[in-house]
Amino acid sequence: DLVLADDNFATIVAAVREGRGIFENIKKSVQFLLSSNIGEILTIFAGMLFGWEPPLLAIQLLWVNLVTDSLPALALGLDPADPEIMRRKPRDPKKGLFADGLWLSICFEGGMIGALALLAFSIGFNFFDKGGAPVIGRTMAFCVLSVSQLFHAFNMRSEHSILNRSIFANPILILSLLIGVTMQAAVVNIGFAAKLFKVVPLPP
Repeated sequence: DLVLADDNFATIVAAVREGRGIFENIKKSVQFLLSSNIGEILTIFAGMLFGWEPPLLAIQLLWVNLVTDSLPALALGLDPADPEIMRRKPRDPKKGLFADGLWLSICFEGGMIGALALLAFSIGFNFFDKGGAPVIGRTMAFCVLSVSQLFHAFNMRSEHSILNRSIFANPILILSLLIGVTMQAAVVNIGFAAKLFKVVPLPP
């Protein structure tokens, strides 16, 4: 049921556009958060399977969840609607949020994030820690996991190539990236924070 408060049928089109945009933004945020969390789970689980030291510590995972997950997810909720959104066919109301292969995409994206973090840990541990305590390897995994999730948020903006949409259309998302990268760099490079998170400044 609709109540037109302004006697203007064009308002229906605007309302449908707004509704579609809200639904898409909810979907983007859920996909981003789930794929990011799967990446974190895979990083820890695979590290255990390989018999390694934990690639990430509990306090580092907490940081990733609070900062590099939350800020982009909130920014995605404010993403402007795709210019082509009204050209799409109406969505079947019986279909759930995860229809049309969304779970497959989430698992693939989470797998990529986890694989990158594990690769960073392996390189740091084998080439820089040289078999000692995995401080550099853990720092590298921590940074790669955080920063890759921040950039992954831009991938959520479209089902097609990231180049099909203007990167600057959502300034809040860019701001969340800048804040996240700055805070991540601060955690690694400021003495008391690095000590708290058990990381070290990384050489070039």
